[in-house]
Amino acid sequence: MSGRPTDYCDEIVEKARQYVLSAEDEDINQLAGLTQKGTELFKSRIKVNLPSIEGLSLHLGISRETVYDWESQESKKVFSDIIKELRAKQGKQLINKGLSGEYNSTICKVLLSKHGYREGVEQTGKDGAELHEKLTPEQKQKLDTILLGL
Repeated sequence: MSGRPTDYCDEIVEKARQYVLSAEDEDINQLAGLTQKGTELFKSRIKVNLPSIEGLSLHLGISRETVYDWESQESKKVFSDIIKELRAKQGKQLINKGLSGEYNSTICKVLLSKHGYREGVEQTGKDGAELHEKLTPEQKQKLDTILLGL
């Protein structure tokens, strides 16, 4: 590999671990207004702190590509395990907070697709077989004759 030398060291690993551990949402109470009598009204909202590869790369001061590169290297297994933990934590937060309505469900759906989840129904026959048999050329011709009068 050419270019800038790798910044990988124990300090980077520890900073990555701390990033994942500290990635927790915060409940914030914002002043929403005042009643006619002067009582303060507060609105509760969430400050989202979802762990992500992008957030980690900014936190470490490296590119996303470097994160992916280090993740794939056998010699950096500890870093790879931290990335697995990041993804697991991200997936858990997306599922739990998407279901509770704390996160936007559409955004959750898009992000969960990166975790292998997808919307849809698989339709297969018994033991995973196709629902419809494939027609032989002779059967197709006979069907065309019947349907189209050919």
